[in-house]
Order: sequence, then C-alpha cells, then structure tokens
Amino acid sequence: MPEGDSYARAAARVRPILVGEEIIEVAGSAPEVRSRSVILLGAKATEVRTKGKHLLIDLDSDYSIHIYLGMPGRIQTTAPRRHLRGNPGAVRLALSTAVGTMWVVAAPTVEVRRRKIVEKDLVQIGPDLLADEFDWTRYEERANRYPSERTVSDFLLDQRVLAGIGNVYKCEVLFLEGVDPRRPMSAIDAEKRLSLARRARSLMMPNAGRSARSTIGRPGRGTWVYKRGGEPCRRCRTAIEQARVGEPPRFTYWCPTCQPAGV
Repeated sequence: MPEGDSYARAAARVRPILVGEEIIEVAGSAPEVRSRSVILLGAKATEVRTKGKHLLIDLDSDYSIHIYLGMPGRIQTTAPRRHLRGNPGAVRLALSTAVGTMWVVAAPTVEVRRRKIVEKDLVQIGPDLLADEFDWTRYEERANRYPSERTVSDFLLDQRVLAGIGNVYKCEVLFLEGVDPRRPMSAIDAEKRLSLARRARSLMMPNAGRSARSTIGRPGRGTWVYKRGGEPCRRCRTAIEQARVGEPPRFTYWCPTCQPAGV
C-alpha cells in the first residue's frame, strides 16, 4: 500500500533517471500527458520530491508533474529501451531519458501543471512526516481543530492533519502507543497527540530508505498487527482482532490486550 515511505523510495529510484537528463520520449493514457506532451519532451527534471502521499517532478520550466498513486498505483523504473511487462493500457505516464524510463501505472492522478498551481492545490495537506524539519506547530494547530467525535483512526488517516500515514502505519502506531483504534478524539489529550506523531515519524523515516517495510525495528521482520487478524500478538499472544473502523470504514487490526477498550 503506497504510504509516505513508498513515495520516498519511488522518488529515490526516479531521481537518477530524470534529474538533469533530457526527456526524449513521453507516453501514457493520462489526459494531461497527451495534451501537454510538448511541455514534457525536451525538458529536464530539476528535482523529484515528495509531500506526504504525493510525488512531484519539477521541470526546468515553471511546470511540475504531480502524481498521486491512490490504492492501486505504482511507480517502476527500467533500463533504456526496455518495455514494462503487463497491460500497456494501465500506464498513465512513461518518461524516457538516455538513462532509463519511469513508468507510472494505474495511478488515479497524473497532472502536468504550472508549479504554483500544484503548490496551491497541496497547501491544504498537513505537515509531511518525512520532512527534514517537521512542523510541530502546524500539526498541533490542525490537531486542536480536529472533530472530537471522530475516531483516532480517522485522525491518523486525515492527510489534512498529518501527511503520509496510511492504513498500515495507522494500525502500527496505535498498537505501539497502546491506543484502541475505536477511541474518539475527545479522549486523546494533547500529549498523546504529540506522541502519535512522534511514533509515526520514527517508524516511517527508517523505512524510506529500506527496500522492504518493517515496523518491528529490523528489515524483513514485518508488522506488529497489520494484516495479522486472528494471529497471536507478538507481545502477549492474544489473538489480533480485525474490523472496519472509521469513516469511511477501513480494515483495522489491533490487540485487545495491549490496546484495551477505552485506552
């Protein structure tokens, strides 16, 4: 599932192919790719960056490419003159340079727009968990305004409060913080809100540079509770529970012993 660390890893793969290299071929089914291919051909990327669950490719003009992968999307890279296996119709964007090709597959959003418009569209998202300097003041301001009746699960997934978390990190953060995912925000105090963000940042940042995500502390160890419904808790051996939680409901996993109701 693409979350903030997935975008960071994708950006790291794409940079050597695009930054400073002339785009010599453009393809893809996204409407703006077709209508604005003249802007892309011959351009060079000056930067490939991320903001939460958004990947941005800045060109040596006043344009940027904005990519949002949603649930099904993925980004792949190949060597020069190599074709991507699978359904070619799923390719939303392909950019080729002399170094290689970037393929954006099944992504719901691929836009080519003036940079100031892209930045304006993304101004509503919250502080980026993977930013070098996390904006704690902005996070607290948005957290303080969050509806008290919503669940803590909704809170962590709301990109307007905290950018980068998806369902995996939601479940893992709440387990490590000992918080029941169904708990309303009215029962989460300011200190715990800060702790949730610190925990999320500490989990995600190491994974941005790993080939495989792990929330247990070492690569390849997997997760504490995510997608482990019915299996024994790695701490207390209680069976992990799963249910749809939040609005909209998302499959959520937790340990009823380590995350007791009301806590």
